[in-house]
Amino acid sequence: MALGFFDFLGFGSKRRSALQLLDRTLTDLEVNPAYIDDGMRFAIYKWALVMEASDGRSSIVDQAMREAGALISFCVLGPAETEALWGASVRAEREARFDAVIAQGQEESFDAMLIKLVLAKGIAAPDIRSKVNLETDAV
Repeated sequence: MALGFFDFLGFGSKRRSALQLLDRTLTDLEVNPAYIDDGMRFAIYKWALVMEASDGRSSIVDQAMREAGALISFCVLGPAETEALWGASVRAEREARFDAVIAQGQEESFDAMLIKLVLAKGIAAPDIRSKVNLETDAV
């Protein structure tokens, strides 16, 4: 209770808040946060901080954590399960984001690093794994 009070007053940990946001986002998107280990969480947070530093906006970390949760959810659940849970429009939006990363081949973008992380940890859906091959650096 006291830690929540300090967070409310602005004395809490920005990192802790961001990591909790990622976990809540994953839960809301039907992915058990246990799939994402602490190393993955901290890497995602670090990448979000890099984005914030290059962008200059202070709110970018929260947005990046939500976006990371959405892309991770798509990669873990796959297109069919995503469509079954949220409909064709959500599936199309997330699949377009995923396909854009694959087509662009920007290996250092936030989305590409997320996809590589999910694939490397072995938690991607089979139909996602079939689209990307880590050994050939397709992402």
